Amino acid sequence: MGTTGLVVTVAATVGVMAAFMGAAPIVFIMSGAGATGTYLLSGLLFLIFAVGYLAMSRRAESASGFVAFITKGTGSRIGVAAAYVTLLTYTTVLAGLYGIYAMFAQQAALELFGVDVPWGVWALATVVLLGVLSFNRVEISTRVMGTLVVLAVAAVLVLDVAILFKDFGSLSLAGFSPELVFGPGFGPAMLFALGSFLGVESTAVFSEEVRNPRKTIPRATYIAIGVIGGFYVLSTFLVGSAVGVDKIMTVASENPTGFIFAIASDYVGPLWASVLNVLVVTSFFAVVLGFTNVMSRYLFALGRAGILPQQVGRSHKKHQSPHIASVVTGIAMLVILLIFILSNADPFAHLYTWFLAIATVGVLALMLVCSIAVVIYFRKNPGDEGPWRTLIAPLLATLGFGAAIVAVVANFNLFAGDQASAQWLWVAVPLVAAVGLIVGSQARYRGLNLDSIG
Repeated sequence: MGTTGLVVTVAATVGVMAAFMGAAPIVFIMSGAGATGTYLLSGLLFLIFAVGYLAMSRRAESASGFVAFITKGTGSRIGVAAAYVTLLTYTTVLAGLYGIYAMFAQQAALELFGVDVPWGVWALATVVLLGVLSFNRVEISTRVMGTLVVLAVAAVLVLDVAILFKDFGSLSLAGFSPELVFGPGFGPAMLFALGSFLGVESTAVFSEEVRNPRKTIPRATYIAIGVIGGFYVLSTFLVGSAVGVDKIMTVASENPTGFIFAIASDYVGPLWASVLNVLVVTSFFAVVLGFTNVMSRYLFALGRAGILPQQVGRSHKKHQSPHIASVVTGIAMLVILLIFILSNADPFAHLYTWFLAIATVGVLALMLVCSIAVVIYFRKNPGDEGPWRTLIAPLLATLGFGAAIVAVVANFNLFAGDQASAQWLWVAVPLVAAVGLIVGSQARYRGLNLDSIG
């Protein structure tokens, strides 16, 4: 695999279309036209984080990620805590994706075929289908997922070009102004903007599958962050300008899941809005399937490492699939979805927004600790990487992620809506980390090798 192939693979992992259609409306709701500047800042923070992260990846003995890097820098006790937090983030991301995928599927079926199938039916049916596929180790190839991502992104870019040509003389740069970017909703907006980049760090996991990894991995990481961030900045800038700097917050609040389709219909035509509808659903399906397999493999790895019951780490004799982990993943999703379905919760405002918020807080915490681990590791194991890679950039990333977490926690009540108790959902992250620390303190986990756990 070369640089281009890795960039496309990472874009598929991130689920660019899913992130844009799901998270961007929330960022608009929180920051209005300032969403553009918020995405720009998020991309810059990820670029700074990547400097130390990539320096650490060059020292890794195998394809590994956050947990392995944190363990190398801070020890197995904190490594086990990181493994638990990672499991929480995978669980909440997957559940949130099911919610928004099912909502878009319901919306597309109603608008295209006039059939109104409740979102809960779409979600539960998909859990069963993907559970069977994962159990039998049936996967969508990277090429197919990459094609779906490229087609979906291309559909949005067509809309971008249409807006650019029709409104070129009236485009506003207000979205980059500090007054709009750093408004009252900056913290929550930053949370979802940062969440839209989750997965770009996965380039390091493919170190054993690319040609010349010492050059390909860094190049692909920086290009992926630049391309994905550029897409978010360009698209939010043009969509915000099309609606109006003073109107975008209201329009996004009134119709968060439909206003982009309405713009596509106005600027390109109803047919293109229908095409966009279909591509959104197929993109979400591909992302949900990919994440289901990722979570199953992660549970399998934790079971094999002894962090979870060893039965979870067993593979199927015939299919060689992580079948028990797949079943556990399916059951967890069914339980979560049934709770939200039976309580008549909104799949976007509640399931997707709440769970993606929890997941992003978890990942920000992991990135913060990972950046600290980079500094500690290179203080103990100096090399020729230089202070920018091993000290300055990781410390800047630590400060950036720390500030983001503080801003998010201070304004988490904005996600609660009509459920005041939801403002404390972020507490799940430190609680799970505490459980991980307690478990990791046991003697049998000392010196545990977590290189195979991402």
